[in-house]
Amino acid sequence: MIKLLVFDWDDVIILGAKEGYYVCYRETLKEFGIVFSEEELHRRIQRKWGQPFREELEELLIEHPELLKKACEVYEKKFWGDTFLRALKEVEGANTVLETLSRTYILAVATGNHPRMLSEKIMPSFRIPNVFRQILTAFDVPPARMKPHPYMLETIMNTQGVSSDETLYIGDAANDVLMAQRAHVEPIVVLTGHLTRMQAEQLGVKTIIPTVTDLPGILASRMA
Repeated sequence: MIKLLVFDWDDVIILGAKEGYYVCYRETLKEFGIVFSEEELHRRIQRKWGQPFREELEELLIEHPELLKKACEVYEKKFWGDTFLRALKEVEGANTVLETLSRTYILAVATGNHPRMLSEKIMPSFRIPNVFRQILTAFDVPPARMKPHPYMLETIMNTQGVSSDETLYIGDAANDVLMAQRAHVEPIVVLTGHLTRMQAEQLGVKTIIPTVTDLPGILASRMA
């Protein structure tokens, strides 16, 4: 029986995060007169996707390592200003779904987003209900243990006293799927982020849903 639902945050609970990060990186590079094609920008960002922004910037500035320190300062100003937040939008009905699910399941989050961005900006702006028993971010774990390493999921399961066969992980990217599989947790993919249905199927995902608001129906069908 499922007891624990662990969610990725970006492009699962709130949409537009991918573009928000891209805009911050794009505008940071422009401060130094560096402009990539969208294809090259995407290729470099995806090499370190889900890692802290310093790792992403290091990849983007691989030819200009001397700019890294200053670029980190510029990026933080973009990220903590309105640049990132303006790109976000709500999943209609998601707050109601989260409140409903919290009455039956333990809810938690394993995300690459910054804990302060979540607590100080995103959650208040979108009135996200206080339903998560635990939130673990990439900034809370050693770099070598971030997604797709199973550490984040294993930590949450251990803290909540729940086994892997009592847990589901809901994400939108390949690293989400791989982390879940390595933790022996079943992944559910939402199609509001990185993966297409075909890509999710190629990763071995059995349950694929349009948005997080379709999750209650999936859970109900399993209990029937």
